[in-house]
Amino acid sequence: MNSIVAALAALALVVPARAQDGGVARVKEEPDYVKRLPFKPKLFEPVDAEDAEQHIKAAQEHGDAAPNYFQVGEEMLMLPEVFSNLDDAAVKQDFPHEGNAAEEEASRSSRWWGRLYIDGWPQTVQYMRAHFGEPPPAGLRPMILADPPDACAAVLNNAEEIKKYDAIVVAKRGTCTFGTKGKNVLASGGAALVIVNNEPGNMHAPGPDAHDLKLSVSMVAEDEGNLLISSMEKGMALMAAMVPIHCAAQSETVKTMELCRGSTEADRAIANSIIEGGWVKGLPGDAKHEYLQATFGTKIPTAKKYEIVHASPPNACNEGSELLDNAEQVAGKAVVIERGGCQFLEKAMKAWSSNASMVIIVNSETSINRYGCEPRWKGLKVDIPALMVTDKGGEALKLMKGKIVEFPASPKVRKDTWLKIDSYRDTTGWAKKKSEQKMQLKQLRAEHAEWPDRIAAINMGYGLKTDGPVPPHGEEL
Repeated sequence: MNSIVAALAALALVVPARAQDGGVARVKEEPDYVKRLPFKPKLFEPVDAEDAEQHIKAAQEHGDAAPNYFQVGEEMLMLPEVFSNLDDAAVKQDFPHEGNAAEEEASRSSRWWGRLYIDGWPQTVQYMRAHFGEPPPAGLRPMILADPPDACAAVLNNAEEIKKYDAIVVAKRGTCTFGTKGKNVLASGGAALVIVNNEPGNMHAPGPDAHDLKLSVSMVAEDEGNLLISSMEKGMALMAAMVPIHCAAQSETVKTMELCRGSTEADRAIANSIIEGGWVKGLPGDAKHEYLQATFGTKIPTAKKYEIVHASPPNACNEGSELLDNAEQVAGKAVVIERGGCQFLEKAMKAWSSNASMVIIVNSETSINRYGCEPRWKGLKVDIPALMVTDKGGEALKLMKGKIVEFPASPKVRKDTWLKIDSYRDTTGWAKKKSEQKMQLKQLRAEHAEWPDRIAAINMGYGLKTDGPVPPHGEEL
Protein backbone atom coordinates (compact mmCIF):
# COMPACT_ATOMS: atom_id res chain seq x y z
CA MET A 1 0.00 0.00 0.00
CA ASN A 2 2.82 2.42 0.92
CA SER A 3 4.43 1.93 -2.51
CA ILE A 4 1.13 2.73 -4.26
CA VAL A 5 0.68 5.86 -2.16
CA ALA A 6 4.22 6.96 -2.88
CA ALA A 7 3.78 6.39 -6.60
CA LEU A 8 0.54 8.34 -6.77
CA ALA A 9 1.98 11.14 -4.68
CA ALA A 10 4.95 11.32 -7.01
CA LEU A 11 2.71 11.43 -10.06
CA ALA A 12 0.86 14.38 -8.57
CA LEU A 13 4.07 16.39 -8.29
CA VAL A 14 5.70 15.63 -11.63
CA VAL A 15 4.94 17.34 -14.94
CA PRO A 16 5.33 15.09 -18.04
CA ALA A 17 8.38 15.69 -20.25
CA ARG A 18 7.90 18.10 -23.17
CA ALA A 19 10.06 18.79 -26.25
CA GLN A 20 10.99 22.28 -25.05
CA ASP A 21 12.28 20.77 -21.81
CA GLY A 22 14.67 18.57 -23.72
CA GLY A 23 12.58 15.52 -22.95
CA VAL A 24 13.41 15.73 -19.23
CA ALA A 25 10.58 15.56 -16.71
CA ARG A 26 10.53 18.41 -14.25
CA VAL A 27 9.12 18.62 -10.75
CA LYS A 28 5.99 20.73 -10.50
CA GLU A 29 6.48 23.67 -8.15
CA GLU A 30 3.87 24.18 -5.45
CA PRO A 31 1.81 27.37 -5.77
CA ASP A 32 2.55 30.05 -3.17
CA TYR A 33 -0.92 29.65 -1.58
CA VAL A 34 -0.15 25.98 -0.87
CA LYS A 35 3.17 26.93 0.76
CA ARG A 36 1.30 29.39 3.00
CA LEU A 37 -1.09 26.74 4.34
CA PRO A 38 -0.51 25.77 8.01
CA PHE A 39 0.01 22.15 6.89
CA LYS A 40 1.59 20.39 3.91
CA PRO A 41 -1.12 18.71 1.79
CA LYS A 42 -0.28 15.15 0.77
CA LEU A 43 -2.32 12.51 -0.99
CA PHE A 44 -3.85 9.91 1.33
CA GLU A 45 -2.69 11.68 4.52
CA PRO A 46 -5.59 12.56 6.85
CA VAL A 47 -6.23 16.17 7.88
CA ASP A 48 -9.03 17.71 9.91
CA ALA A 49 -12.07 19.24 8.21
CA GLU A 50 -10.98 22.86 8.89
CA ASP A 51 -7.60 22.35 7.17
CA ALA A 52 -9.27 20.71 4.19
CA GLU A 53 -11.78 23.56 3.92
CA GLN A 54 -8.96 26.11 4.07
CA HIS A 55 -7.08 24.30 1.27
CA ILE A 56 -10.20 24.15 -0.93
CA LYS A 57 -10.98 27.83 -0.35
CA ALA A 58 -7.39 28.91 -1.11
CA ALA A 59 -7.37 26.93 -4.38
CA GLN A 60 -10.67 28.45 -5.50
CA GLU A 61 -9.52 32.00 -4.67
CA HIS A 62 -6.38 31.34 -6.72
CA GLY A 63 -8.46 30.10 -9.68
CA ASP A 64 -7.34 26.48 -9.38
CA ALA A 65 -9.56 23.40 -9.29
CA ALA A 66 -10.54 22.47 -5.75
CA PRO A 67 -8.52 19.57 -4.32
CA ASN A 68 -10.36 16.25 -4.12
CA TYR A 69 -11.12 15.70 -0.40
CA PHE A 70 -13.27 12.88 0.99
CA GLN A 71 -14.50 12.48 4.55
CA VAL A 72 -13.34 9.32 6.30
CA GLY A 73 -14.61 9.16 9.87
CA GLU A 74 -13.81 12.49 11.51
CA GLU A 75 -10.95 13.26 9.14
CA MET A 76 -10.51 14.22 5.48
CA LEU A 77 -8.31 12.51 2.89
CA MET A 78 -7.03 14.20 -0.27
CA LEU A 79 -7.36 11.70 -3.13
CA PRO A 80 -6.41 11.82 -6.81
CA GLU A 81 -8.92 13.11 -9.34
CA VAL A 82 -11.88 10.78 -9.87
CA PHE A 83 -11.94 8.85 -13.16
CA SER A 84 -15.02 6.79 -13.97
CA ASN A 85 -15.44 3.34 -15.46
CA LEU A 86 -19.06 4.26 -16.27
CA ASP A 87 -19.65 4.96 -19.95
CA ASP A 88 -21.96 7.88 -20.88
CA ALA A 89 -22.53 6.65 -24.43
CA ALA A 90 -23.67 3.18 -23.31
CA VAL A 91 -26.64 4.62 -21.42
CA LYS A 92 -28.29 5.70 -24.70
CA GLN A 93 -28.04 2.30 -26.41
CA ASP A 94 -31.14 0.38 -27.53
CA PHE A 95 -32.08 -2.96 -25.98
CA PRO A 96 -30.00 -5.97 -27.09
CA HIS A 97 -31.56 -8.11 -29.81
CA GLU A 98 -33.41 -11.13 -28.40
CA GLY A 99 -31.08 -14.12 -28.17
CA ASN A 100 -27.92 -12.13 -28.94
CA ALA A 101 -25.67 -13.17 -26.05
CA ALA A 102 -22.84 -10.79 -26.97
CA GLU A 103 -25.14 -7.76 -27.05
CA GLU A 104 -26.79 -8.82 -23.78
CA GLU A 105 -23.41 -9.16 -22.06
CA ALA A 106 -22.33 -5.75 -23.39
CA SER A 107 -25.54 -4.27 -21.99
CA ARG A 108 -25.01 -6.00 -18.66
CA SER A 109 -21.45 -4.75 -18.25
CA SER A 110 -22.26 -1.12 -19.15
CA ARG A 111 -25.32 -0.35 -16.99
CA TRP A 112 -24.91 2.37 -14.38
CA TRP A 113 -27.54 0.98 -12.01
CA GLY A 114 -29.66 -2.04 -11.31
CA ARG A 115 -31.86 -3.80 -8.79
CA LEU A 116 -31.13 -6.31 -6.08
CA TYR A 117 -33.64 -9.14 -6.43
CA ILE A 118 -33.61 -10.84 -3.04
CA ASP A 119 -35.46 -14.14 -2.81
CA GLY A 120 -38.46 -13.70 -0.53
CA TRP A 121 -37.79 -10.00 0.03
CA PRO A 122 -40.97 -7.97 -0.58
CA GLN A 123 -39.41 -5.38 -2.86
CA THR A 124 -36.41 -4.83 -5.09
CA VAL A 125 -33.59 -2.59 -3.86
CA GLN A 126 -32.00 -0.16 -6.31
CA TYR A 127 -28.21 -0.09 -6.41
CA MET A 128 -25.91 2.43 -8.09
CA ARG A 129 -22.63 1.16 -9.51
CA ALA A 130 -19.45 2.80 -8.30
CA HIS A 131 -17.21 4.81 -10.62
CA PHE A 132 -14.57 2.13 -10.10
CA GLY A 133 -14.42 -1.64 -10.17
CA GLU A 134 -16.16 -4.15 -12.38
CA PRO A 135 -19.76 -4.97 -13.41
CA PRO A 136 -21.80 -7.00 -10.91
CA PRO A 137 -21.62 -10.81 -10.94
CA ALA A 138 -24.45 -12.81 -12.51
CA GLY A 139 -26.78 -15.21 -10.72
CA LEU A 140 -28.22 -15.71 -7.25
CA ARG A 141 -25.77 -15.93 -4.36
CA PRO A 142 -25.83 -15.39 -0.56
CA MET A 143 -25.64 -11.93 0.96
CA ILE A 144 -23.33 -11.75 3.99
CA LEU A 145 -22.84 -8.82 6.37
CA ALA A 146 -19.21 -7.67 6.62
CA ASP A 147 -17.37 -8.23 9.91
CA PRO A 148 -16.46 -5.58 10.91
CA PRO A 149 -19.64 -3.98 9.50
CA ASP A 150 -17.69 -1.14 7.82
CA ALA A 151 -15.40 -3.61 6.00
CA CYS A 152 -12.36 -1.58 7.06
CA ALA A 153 -10.22 -4.54 8.15
CA ALA A 154 -7.58 -5.63 5.64
CA VAL A 155 -9.07 -9.13 5.74
CA LEU A 156 -12.61 -9.43 7.11
CA ASN A 157 -13.19 -11.58 10.18
CA ASN A 158 -15.70 -13.70 8.28
CA ALA A 159 -13.55 -14.03 5.13
CA GLU A 160 -13.71 -17.84 5.22
CA GLU A 161 -17.52 -17.81 5.04
CA ILE A 162 -17.53 -15.09 2.36
CA LYS A 163 -15.09 -17.03 0.18
CA LYS A 164 -16.90 -20.35 0.70
CA TYR A 165 -20.20 -18.98 -0.61
CA ASP A 166 -18.78 -16.50 -3.17
CA ALA A 167 -21.03 -14.01 -1.42
CA ILE A 168 -22.24 -10.49 -2.00
CA VAL A 169 -20.83 -8.58 0.97
CA VAL A 170 -22.94 -5.83 2.56
CA ALA A 171 -21.03 -3.11 4.44
CA LYS A 172 -21.80 0.21 6.09
CA ARG A 173 -20.40 3.43 4.69
CA GLY A 174 -17.78 5.28 6.76
CA THR A 175 -14.42 4.93 8.59
CA CYS A 176 -12.36 4.15 5.46
CA THR A 177 -12.59 4.98 1.76
CA PHE A 178 -14.87 3.20 -0.69
CA GLY A 179 -11.76 1.91 -2.45
CA THR A 180 -10.33 0.51 0.77
CA LYS A 181 -13.57 -1.34 1.48
CA GLY A 182 -13.49 -2.82 -2.02
CA LYS A 183 -9.88 -3.98 -1.65
CA ASN A 184 -10.67 -5.59 1.71
CA VAL A 185 -13.70 -7.45 0.36
CA LEU A 186 -11.69 -8.63 -2.66
CA ALA A 187 -8.95 -9.88 -0.32
CA SER A 188 -11.65 -11.72 1.65
CA GLY A 189 -12.95 -13.61 -1.39
CA GLY A 190 -16.18 -11.66 -1.96
CA ALA A 191 -18.02 -11.68 -5.28
CA ALA A 192 -19.25 -8.09 -4.90
CA LEU A 193 -19.52 -5.28 -2.36
CA VAL A 194 -22.76 -3.42 -1.64
CA ILE A 195 -22.25 -0.33 0.52
CA VAL A 196 -25.14 1.02 2.59
CA ASN A 197 -25.19 4.82 2.53
CA ASN A 198 -25.15 6.69 5.84
CA GLU A 199 -27.13 9.69 4.63
CA PRO A 200 -30.29 10.17 2.57
CA GLY A 201 -30.06 9.40 -1.13
CA ASN A 202 -27.76 7.28 -3.25
CA MET A 203 -24.67 7.88 -5.38
CA HIS A 204 -22.07 6.41 -7.72
CA ALA A 205 -19.25 5.98 -5.22
CA PRO A 206 -15.85 7.34 -6.31
CA GLY A 207 -12.73 5.24 -5.81
CA PRO A 208 -9.62 6.94 -7.19
CA ASP A 209 -7.54 4.77 -4.86
CA ALA A 210 -8.98 1.58 -6.41
CA HIS A 211 -9.84 2.49 -10.00
CA ASP A 212 -8.96 -0.87 -11.56
CA LEU A 213 -10.26 -3.00 -8.70
CA LYS A 214 -11.25 -6.52 -9.86
CA LEU A 215 -14.50 -6.45 -7.90
CA SER A 216 -17.98 -4.99 -8.36
CA VAL A 217 -18.81 -2.17 -5.94
CA SER A 218 -22.24 -0.56 -5.61
CA MET A 219 -24.25 1.51 -3.15
CA VAL A 220 -27.83 1.31 -1.87
CA ALA A 221 -29.85 3.98 -0.09
CA GLU A 222 -29.66 4.32 3.68
CA ASP A 223 -33.14 3.22 4.79
CA GLU A 224 -33.42 0.26 2.43
CA GLY A 225 -29.90 -0.87 3.26
CA ASN A 226 -30.41 -0.57 7.00
CA LEU A 227 -33.53 -2.74 6.74
CA LEU A 228 -31.42 -5.42 5.07
CA ILE A 229 -28.69 -5.09 7.70
CA SER A 230 -31.22 -5.30 10.54
CA SER A 231 -32.66 -8.52 9.10
CA MET A 232 -29.22 -10.09 8.59
CA GLU A 233 -28.18 -9.12 12.12
CA LYS A 234 -31.22 -11.08 13.35
CA GLY A 235 -29.91 -14.16 11.53
CA MET A 236 -32.02 -13.99 8.37
CA ALA A 237 -30.37 -15.75 5.42
CA LEU A 238 -30.74 -13.83 2.16
CA MET A 239 -30.07 -14.92 -1.42
CA ALA A 240 -29.79 -12.13 -3.97
CA ALA A 241 -29.05 -11.38 -7.60
CA MET A 242 -27.64 -8.08 -8.86
CA VAL A 243 -29.64 -7.38 -12.02
CA PRO A 244 -28.37 -4.51 -14.20
CA ILE A 245 -31.30 -2.57 -15.65
CA HIS A 246 -31.37 -1.42 -19.28
CA CYS A 247 -33.75 1.43 -20.12
CA ALA A 248 -34.83 2.66 -23.55
CA ALA A 249 -37.51 5.25 -24.27
CA GLN A 250 -38.37 3.36 -27.46
CA SER A 251 -36.87 0.29 -29.08
CA GLU A 252 -36.20 -0.80 -32.64
CA THR A 253 -34.66 -4.12 -31.56
CA VAL A 254 -37.29 -5.59 -29.21
CA LYS A 255 -41.08 -5.57 -29.26
CA THR A 256 -41.89 -4.71 -25.65
CA MET A 257 -43.99 -2.27 -23.64
CA GLU A 258 -41.29 -2.16 -20.96
CA LEU A 259 -39.19 0.99 -20.71
CA CYS A 260 -36.72 -0.71 -18.37
CA ARG A 261 -35.84 -4.37 -17.93
CA GLY A 262 -33.01 -6.70 -16.94
CA SER A 263 -30.14 -6.70 -19.41
CA THR A 264 -30.06 -10.44 -20.11
CA GLU A 265 -32.57 -13.23 -20.51
CA ALA A 266 -31.05 -14.95 -17.46
CA ASP A 267 -31.45 -11.77 -15.38
CA ARG A 268 -35.09 -11.44 -16.42
CA ALA A 269 -35.72 -15.07 -15.54
CA ILE A 270 -34.39 -14.46 -12.03
CA ALA A 271 -36.56 -11.35 -11.65
CA ASN A 272 -39.64 -13.36 -12.62
CA SER A 273 -38.86 -16.24 -10.27
CA ILE A 274 -38.56 -14.38 -6.98
CA ILE A 275 -40.94 -15.71 -4.32
CA GLU A 276 -44.05 -13.56 -3.74
CA GLY A 277 -46.25 -15.76 -1.59
CA GLY A 278 -47.16 -19.18 -0.28
CA TRP A 279 -49.77 -20.85 1.92
CA VAL A 280 -50.70 -21.09 5.59
CA LYS A 281 -49.81 -24.46 7.10
CA GLY A 282 -51.56 -25.86 10.17
CA LEU A 283 -55.15 -24.73 9.52
CA PRO A 284 -58.20 -26.92 10.35
CA GLY A 285 -58.55 -29.84 7.96
CA ASP A 286 -55.12 -28.98 6.50
CA ALA A 287 -56.84 -26.39 4.29
CA LYS A 288 -54.32 -24.77 1.94
CA HIS A 289 -55.19 -21.07 2.09
CA GLU A 290 -52.83 -18.77 0.20
CA TYR A 291 -51.05 -15.56 1.06
CA LEU A 292 -49.26 -12.85 -0.90
CA GLN A 293 -46.59 -10.64 0.63
CA ALA A 294 -47.04 -6.89 0.89
CA THR A 295 -44.56 -4.72 -1.00
CA PHE A 296 -43.07 -3.52 2.29
CA GLY A 297 -41.81 -5.30 5.39
CA THR A 298 -39.28 -8.15 5.38
CA LYS A 299 -38.85 -11.71 4.20
CA ILE A 300 -41.06 -14.36 5.82
CA PRO A 301 -38.93 -16.96 7.64
CA THR A 302 -40.66 -20.00 6.14
CA ALA A 303 -39.41 -22.44 8.81
CA LYS A 304 -40.53 -20.28 11.73
CA LYS A 305 -43.66 -21.10 13.72
CA TYR A 306 -46.05 -18.27 14.59
CA GLU A 307 -48.70 -18.05 17.29
CA ILE A 308 -51.90 -16.40 16.05
CA VAL A 309 -53.57 -13.48 17.82
CA HIS A 310 -56.38 -11.20 16.61
CA ALA A 311 -56.13 -7.43 16.73
CA SER A 312 -58.26 -5.23 18.93
CA PRO A 313 -59.99 -3.40 17.38
CA PRO A 314 -60.31 -5.99 14.59
CA ASN A 315 -59.37 -3.51 11.82
CA ALA A 316 -56.59 -1.85 13.90
CA CYS A 317 -58.06 1.60 13.19
CA ASN A 318 -58.28 2.85 16.77
CA GLU A 319 -57.76 6.61 16.57
CA GLY A 320 -55.50 8.48 18.96
CA SER A 321 -53.14 5.58 19.63
CA GLU A 322 -50.02 4.28 17.92
CA LEU A 323 -50.59 0.86 19.50
CA LEU A 324 -53.26 -1.79 19.23
CA ASP A 325 -55.61 -1.95 22.22
CA ASN A 326 -54.31 -5.45 23.00
CA ALA A 327 -50.63 -4.67 22.39
CA GLU A 328 -49.48 -6.78 25.35
CA GLN A 329 -51.18 -9.88 23.91
CA VAL A 330 -49.90 -9.11 20.39
CA ALA A 331 -46.19 -8.88 21.28
CA GLY A 332 -44.16 -11.64 19.62
CA LYS A 333 -47.11 -13.08 17.67
CA ALA A 334 -48.63 -12.97 14.20
CA VAL A 335 -51.52 -10.52 14.44
CA VAL A 336 -54.60 -10.92 12.23
CA ILE A 337 -56.19 -7.63 11.12
CA GLU A 338 -59.33 -7.07 9.04
CA ARG A 339 -59.15 -4.92 5.92
CA GLY A 340 -60.93 -1.54 5.85
CA GLY A 341 -61.30 1.57 7.99
CA CYS A 342 -57.76 2.92 7.49
CA GLN A 343 -54.68 2.50 5.29
CA PHE A 344 -52.68 -0.73 5.10
CA LEU A 345 -49.54 1.04 6.33
CA GLU A 346 -51.38 2.41 9.38
CA LYS A 347 -52.46 -1.12 10.30
CA ALA A 348 -48.94 -2.47 9.80
CA MET A 349 -47.33 0.35 11.78
CA LYS A 350 -49.63 -0.30 14.74
CA ALA A 351 -48.81 -4.00 14.62
CA TRP A 352 -45.08 -3.20 14.41
CA SER A 353 -45.31 -0.65 17.24
CA SER A 354 -47.10 -3.30 19.32
CA ASN A 355 -44.09 -5.63 18.79
CA ALA A 356 -45.96 -8.12 16.61
CA SER A 357 -43.76 -10.62 14.75
CA MET A 358 -45.98 -10.53 11.64
CA VAL A 359 -49.02 -8.69 10.32
CA ILE A 360 -51.73 -10.60 8.42
CA ILE A 361 -54.37 -8.54 6.61
CA VAL A 362 -57.64 -10.41 5.94
CA ASN A 363 -59.18 -9.28 2.67
CA SER A 364 -62.90 -8.50 2.51
CA GLU A 365 -63.36 -10.70 -0.58
CA THR A 366 -62.02 -13.93 -2.06
CA SER A 367 -58.90 -12.35 -3.49
CA ILE A 368 -55.39 -11.40 -2.44
CA ASN A 369 -52.94 -8.76 -3.64
CA ARG A 370 -49.54 -7.35 -2.83
CA TYR A 371 -50.67 -4.26 -0.95
CA GLY A 372 -48.20 -1.45 -0.38
CA CYS A 373 -47.82 2.26 0.28
CA GLU A 374 -46.78 5.39 -1.60
CA PRO A 375 -44.17 6.69 -1.46
CA ARG A 376 -42.46 3.39 -0.68
CA TRP A 377 -39.98 4.87 1.82
CA LYS A 378 -42.82 5.30 4.29
CA GLY A 379 -42.98 1.52 4.71
CA LEU A 380 -39.27 1.05 5.42
CA LYS A 381 -39.73 1.25 9.19
CA VAL A 382 -41.78 -1.94 9.19
CA ASP A 383 -39.16 -4.62 9.84
CA ILE A 384 -41.59 -7.54 10.19
CA PRO A 385 -43.26 -9.62 7.46
CA ALA A 386 -46.59 -8.31 6.15
CA LEU A 387 -49.01 -10.37 4.05
CA MET A 388 -52.62 -10.80 2.94
CA VAL A 389 -55.03 -13.76 2.99
CA THR A 390 -58.49 -14.04 1.44
CA ASP A 391 -61.75 -13.78 3.36
CA LYS A 392 -61.84 -17.59 3.35
CA GLY A 393 -58.35 -17.72 4.82
CA GLY A 394 -59.42 -15.19 7.43
CA GLU A 395 -62.34 -17.39 8.47
CA ALA A 396 -59.93 -20.28 8.99
CA LEU A 397 -57.58 -18.08 11.04
CA LYS A 398 -60.47 -17.07 13.34
CA LEU A 399 -60.35 -20.63 14.66
CA MET A 400 -56.61 -20.45 15.32
CA LYS A 401 -56.35 -17.96 18.20
CA GLY A 402 -53.47 -19.05 20.42
CA LYS A 403 -52.51 -21.83 18.01
CA ILE A 404 -49.41 -22.28 15.87
CA VAL A 405 -49.12 -21.99 12.09
CA GLU A 406 -46.34 -21.78 9.52
CA PHE A 407 -46.02 -19.93 6.21
CA PRO A 408 -44.28 -22.10 3.59
CA ALA A 409 -43.34 -20.30 0.38
CA SER A 410 -44.50 -21.43 -3.05
CA PRO A 411 -43.47 -20.25 -6.53
CA LYS A 412 -47.04 -21.10 -7.64
CA VAL A 413 -48.55 -18.28 -5.58
CA ARG A 414 -48.00 -15.12 -7.57
CA LYS A 415 -49.57 -11.72 -8.05
CA ASP A 416 -50.09 -12.32 -11.78
CA THR A 417 -51.90 -15.59 -11.08
CA TRP A 418 -54.32 -13.83 -8.78
CA LEU A 419 -54.92 -11.03 -11.27
CA LYS A 420 -56.10 -13.72 -13.67
CA ILE A 421 -58.25 -15.38 -10.98
CA ASP A 422 -59.78 -11.98 -10.22
CA SER A 423 -60.85 -11.66 -13.85
CA TYR A 424 -62.97 -14.80 -13.44
CA ARG A 425 -64.30 -13.69 -10.07
CA ASP A 426 -65.47 -10.33 -11.47
CA THR A 427 -66.78 -12.12 -14.64
CA THR A 428 -64.56 -10.27 -17.16
CA GLY A 429 -62.42 -13.33 -17.90
CA TRP A 430 -65.16 -15.70 -19.05
CA ALA A 431 -65.89 -16.60 -22.68
CA LYS A 432 -69.09 -15.25 -24.24
CA LYS A 433 -70.61 -18.61 -25.19
CA LYS A 434 -72.14 -20.75 -22.41
CA SER A 435 -70.67 -23.94 -23.85
CA GLU A 436 -67.21 -22.39 -23.72
CA GLN A 437 -67.82 -21.12 -20.19
CA LYS A 438 -68.52 -24.67 -19.00
CA MET A 439 -65.33 -25.90 -20.62
CA GLN A 440 -63.42 -23.03 -18.97
CA LEU A 441 -64.88 -23.96 -15.59
CA LYS A 442 -63.78 -27.57 -16.00
CA GLN A 443 -60.26 -26.57 -17.07
CA LEU A 444 -59.84 -23.96 -14.32
CA ARG A 445 -60.99 -26.38 -11.61
CA ALA A 446 -58.45 -28.93 -12.83
CA GLU A 447 -55.63 -26.37 -13.05
CA HIS A 448 -56.19 -24.91 -9.57
CA ALA A 449 -57.51 -27.99 -7.77
CA GLU A 450 -55.05 -27.76 -4.85
CA TRP A 451 -55.96 -24.14 -4.04
CA PRO A 452 -59.38 -23.75 -2.34
CA ASP A 453 -59.33 -19.94 -2.42
CA ARG A 454 -58.98 -19.93 -6.21
CA ILE A 455 -61.72 -22.52 -6.66
CA ALA A 456 -64.08 -20.47 -4.46
CA ALA A 457 -63.36 -17.30 -6.49
CA ILE A 458 -63.83 -19.15 -9.80
CA ASN A 459 -67.11 -20.71 -8.69
CA MET A 460 -68.38 -17.36 -7.46
CA GLY A 461 -67.58 -15.67 -10.76
CA TYR A 462 -69.15 -18.48 -12.80
CA GLY A 463 -72.38 -18.14 -10.83
CA LEU A 464 -72.46 -14.40 -11.43
CA LYS A 465 -71.66 -14.75 -15.12
CA THR A 466 -74.27 -17.44 -15.85
CA ASP A 467 -76.84 -16.23 -13.31
CA GLY A 468 -77.54 -19.83 -12.49
CA PRO A 469 -76.44 -22.76 -10.33
CA VAL A 470 -72.79 -23.75 -10.25
CA PRO A 471 -72.43 -27.39 -11.37
CA PRO A 472 -70.67 -29.80 -9.00
CA HIS A 473 -67.09 -30.71 -9.77
CA GLY A 474 -66.98 -33.28 -12.56
CA GLU A 475 -70.40 -32.35 -13.92
CA GLU A 476 -69.49 -29.17 -15.79
CA LEU A 477 -70.33 -30.52 -19.27
